[in-house]
Amino acid sequence: MEALAGGASLDRPAQAAAPPSSLVPPATLTPPSPAAAPYQPVKDLPGEAPAAAPVPLGPAPSVHSPLVQAPSGQAPVAPPVISLAALKQAGLVVGVTGTTRNRISEEISVVQHHLMRTVRSVAPAEGRCNRIILITSARPGEGKTFSSLNIAASIAASGTTPVLLIDADGKYGSLSELLGVHEKPGVRLLVADPQATAGPLCLPTAQPNLSVLSYGAAAPRPGQPDQPPAPMVAKVILDTALAMPDHVVVIDSAPCLSTSDPGSFALVAGQVLMVVQAERTQKNEVEAALDIVDACPTLQLMLNRTRLTGSDTFGAYGGYHIYGAHGSRPKG
Repeated sequence: MEALAGGASLDRPAQAAAPPSSLVPPATLTPPSPAAAPYQPVKDLPGEAPAAAPVPLGPAPSVHSPLVQAPSGQAPVAPPVISLAALKQAGLVVGVTGTTRNRISEEISVVQHHLMRTVRSVAPAEGRCNRIILITSARPGEGKTFSSLNIAASIAASGTTPVLLIDADGKYGSLSELLGVHEKPGVRLLVADPQATAGPLCLPTAQPNLSVLSYGAAAPRPGQPDQPPAPMVAKVILDTALAMPDHVVVIDSAPCLSTSDPGSFALVAGQVLMVVQAERTQKNEVEAALDIVDACPTLQLMLNRTRLTGSDTFGAYGGYHIYGAHGSRPKG
């Protein structure tokens, strides 16, 4: 077990009126669901040639289907299913070009580099994939979903490997719901239909190299359990990772003390990242959570929402508007 250096204070940025100690948890954000505008046919005018056959306009653009202009002379580019607006609503603060560098993004970058070093150093084993990173916590509300999204986006933004982010939680306020894709087929369908493959179900995002596999709508077939058995979900995760050998697979799992599911997922993961909320989660709770996932030989802790001041934090020697600016640098 190892505590990650540099990942001691990851958290969602505070809202305008919220102090750092009362940040809004990821589960409180829900993306909008705009209604589609009906198509109105065009009538022919008297004395004029019939109008060309109308082309249905389809639904109005939403944050989940932005219009993408294709270069002149090229075929239209398919828009990402999950837009930048949806990613930001779900809590994304890193990865996308143009995002301001700040303490959170720098600490997430440190964490993802550490995780990727572990991916490369862990030897593959039968029934386990070193490219699977399981992210969980002891209790709900410790920031695991926020961490999963931003760590996955940070790995994708590094350009070294594509990333598949899998929602293996599925509860109310889960990653799928935050991104507005909870009705898209995903993990549940793969469990219910052994002939299905994950490739066509992976949803592209506005972040290059990042795709998402949702938990999926409830009970795709009559008689199927609402919550699929964890060992079957673990098999789906492993089969998906093995079928996508160029991808790192990040799993957003349920909290360990809420369900035993993470214990099954730990059997196939190359490493486990346990997100621990500072000054809230008790030592005995962390120890109990680690016992649940100890089937994985590589366990790591990330302390979240700590209060750091002075030289303990990134940016202590100058703001990021100064860092890297031509002709200006902090004195001293």
